[in-house]
Amino acid sequence: MTRKNLHNRLEELELSRQDQYGSFEENMQRIASSWSILLDKHLISPIEGWQVPLLYAQAKIIRSTHKFKEDSYDDALAYIVQAHDMHKKSEEDDLSSVETKPRT
Repeated sequence: MTRKNLHNRLEELELSRQDQYGSFEENMQRIASSWSILLDKHLISPIEGWQVPLLYAQAKIIRSTHKFKEDSYDDALAYIVQAHDMHKKSEEDDLSSVETKPRT
């Protein structure tokens, strides 16, 4: 599989899922919030939205150890790419909210 084909497949997957389920990022944030409520007594801190697709990717990887199914790999890759983008954005948002004082 070439990188271009992989990129195209992931892009098509993302668009089809967005049409079916709405905003991926918003849904991951909602899931993170609801899981944080359910797991409240077991967590040190709330689950963040970007962590949800990592957990989904992990589930797909575990599932793929049973039997080869191409869409399990596609899904795992798509979840990892989305987690990457969400995590990077959250880090950038955190940094942009920090006020800096000019040196005197």
